[in-house]
Amino acid sequence: MAEHKKTEPWRIFFRYVFEFAAAGFAGWLYEVATVWVMYHYFDNRGMLHLPIIPIYAVGAFILLALLRKKRNPVFIFFFAMAVTTIFELGASYLLEFIFHEQFWTYENWYFSILDRSSLISSAIFGVLAVGYFYLLHPLSGKLSEKLPKGVCTAAAAVMSAVILGDIAISFAEHLKN
Repeated sequence: MAEHKKTEPWRIFFRYVFEFAAAGFAGWLYEVATVWVMYHYFDNRGMLHLPIIPIYAVGAFILLALLRKKRNPVFIFFFAMAVTTIFELGASYLLEFIFHEQFWTYENWYFSILDRSSLISSAIFGVLAVGYFYLLHPLSGKLSEKLPKGVCTAAAAVMSAVILGDIAISFAEHLKN
C-alpha cells in the first residue's frame, strides 16, 4: 500500500501567499500594459502601493475553490470568463459602496457590461485563468515541495506581512477620502 504524504501547513501557507502575490502582480502587469497600449502612458494601477492588485488573486482563489480538479483548458477559459465577469461586477459595486470611489470603468470598451466589466476583459481573464491553472499553481506546488522549510516559512512570513501591511495602509488611505 502506497504511503500518502500529507503536505505540511507551512508549505501550504507558502504556496498560497506566493500565488496571491504572483496572481496580483500578473493582474497589475496586465492593467499597466492595457493602459499603456490604449492610452500611451504609465498608470500605476490598483489601490495598493505594491505592484499587486488583490482582486486578481481573490479571483484566482475563487476559481481554484470551484475547480479543484484539473480541467480542460477550454473549459477553464469559458468557466473563468463567466465567473470572473460576475465577480468583477459584484466587486466593483462592493468596492464603490465601501470606499465611495469607482476604481475602474469599461466606459469606452467594446462589449462593455454596465461599464463595470467587458467581454474583452472577461476573455483576457479566461486566458489568465488557464495560465494560473497550468503554470502558476503547478509552479507554486513544485516550489513548496523543493524549497527548504526555513526558506518557505521566512518567504511566506515576509511576503504576507508586507502585503497585509500594504493592504491595511492603502485601505485606511482610501477610507479617508
